[in-house]
Amino acid sequence: MDNTQHLVFIPWPLMGHIQIVELAKLIIDREPGISVTVLLMQLPAYKDTVSSSFLDSLSAAGSTSATTSSRLSFLELPPANPTPEWSSKTRGYFVHNLVQSQRSNVEDFVKSHKAKVVGFVVDMLVTGMIDVAEKFQLPSYVFFSSPASFLGSMIHFQTLQDEQMQDVTELKNSNSLVLIPTFENPVPANVLSDVLVDKDFWLGRFLDYARGYRKAKAVIVNTCEELEAFALSSFSLSAAYGISVVPPVYSVGPILNRTPHPRDTDDCIMKWLDEQTSGSVLFLCFGSQGGLSKDQVKELSRGLERSGCRFLWSLRQISAENKNAEFPSEYLDFGEVLPEGFLVRTAGVGKVVGWIPQLRVLSHPALGGFVSHCGWNSVLESIWYGVPIGTWPLYAEQKMNAFQLVKELGLGVEVCWDDEPIVTADEIERGLRKLMESESEARKKVEEMKEKIRMSMEKDGSSYRSLGRLVHHIMTNQTN
Repeated sequence: MDNTQHLVFIPWPLMGHIQIVELAKLIIDREPGISVTVLLMQLPAYKDTVSSSFLDSLSAAGSTSATTSSRLSFLELPPANPTPEWSSKTRGYFVHNLVQSQRSNVEDFVKSHKAKVVGFVVDMLVTGMIDVAEKFQLPSYVFFSSPASFLGSMIHFQTLQDEQMQDVTELKNSNSLVLIPTFENPVPANVLSDVLVDKDFWLGRFLDYARGYRKAKAVIVNTCEELEAFALSSFSLSAAYGISVVPPVYSVGPILNRTPHPRDTDDCIMKWLDEQTSGSVLFLCFGSQGGLSKDQVKELSRGLERSGCRFLWSLRQISAENKNAEFPSEYLDFGEVLPEGFLVRTAGVGKVVGWIPQLRVLSHPALGGFVSHCGWNSVLESIWYGVPIGTWPLYAEQKMNAFQLVKELGLGVEVCWDDEPIVTADEIERGLRKLMESESEARKKVEEMKEKIRMSMEKDGSSYRSLGRLVHHIMTNQTN
């Protein structure tokens, strides 16, 4: 008799959240009594070719037994039928509606596998599927791909809103300092993510996401005790901070996305890096969903050129019409956005490219600094390879990540905040020079943290032990 416990994993269908698949691999490697089906929701290719092509590759791998464990499978749900209303606001709003439209398909899957399924693991932005699990009296676990500090922020703001009847959106554009249990220092209101203080974001979607975390059996966070000791300890001390008890929190990271992207085939980038000296190259990349305005690209070009740094720049185009629901795309000609003569003048020291295999680049010994939007995956990847971060947050919780990196952990150098209309070339030059200093305190701290977070994933490390407790929790369906 097959006693395998079958879990359903439901990702948010964008590249930045695909680490949930790596979590599935860790769980089935750890526990032979668990199998996983990952339900893939395809984003239309015309919206985001990066995410859609990656999900296509996962689906193809899932149908080929030679490329995946027999206990890990992928199922692509029927395509959604987007309406014009989905594109009326932001990219996240579009994807949220896509996810919601798949509830009936998820229900159908569970009905057809009812005897096998014992629980859901849902992405931090897919908590609406917890209601589906409850219909079948199944437990749900949330995978939180942002830091523990931000998990605490969402729980804290949900408590203020629902239990203390505070309108947290009044903090938007204020000059106050905000006490959040998962941050050691008061957080300036202008650092708070819009998803916490903007009425449309918070009341429209993110408050409900936070409510969903409380309904879960546990929250699984892509972090480790060595990196976020203060934030993680605050959950066990929640009563002392006056916030409600949250489900058990398991830190199981850093989990990096090591699955190759179909576009990661151009070796000219790696060959160019092979020709550079160790620690000499500044890498600039703003994530799969990030981009800069044409005016900002020109200022960055000037600051970069003046800095004299050797550089590798992943430059992608945001919507020319500035439509919020549009995803970045590739430039057909970098000359249309870069200052005249820039590519010629910097040909000997730099390289401008489009999509880039970020993890492979960060792992290269030529890397000496990383200008990043501070998405949490990028932060973890950079620290894993000992590369100091120049913070340039753009959206979501990235300003809060940057604040934590620079002000609390000392692992980054501030290049800019996104509330500056245009960061000038002079500011950029100063930030880049500071980032690339060979004996900087941030560089030393990143190198030390690199060793600590790697140890956390080794046998008997903090995340290894936490994963063991999580697996026991799943297998016994009881808290510990």
